[in-house]
Amino acid sequence: MDEEKIITEFARGPGQKVVIRRTKFKGKEYLDIRQFFEGDDGQWLPTKKGVAVPWELRQDLLHALEAAQDEDG
Repeated sequence: MDEEKIITEFARGPGQKVVIRRTKFKGKEYLDIRQFFEGDDGQWLPTKKGVAVPWELRQDLLHALEAAQDEDG
């Protein structure tokens, strides 16, 4: 990745976490939500499990999450 800024992260289980970050790749910005795992050397490494939403669509994602919250009651 060209650039990144971690927004937040939270544990998913032993040796796993989800990282939400703002990234820039080939000149385009993304909101990246990705699962990471802890390698044998203790370094956190990204997996292919995740999604990179174009930065300009982040509000659409937020509205979808809010709608899902409303469904829950």
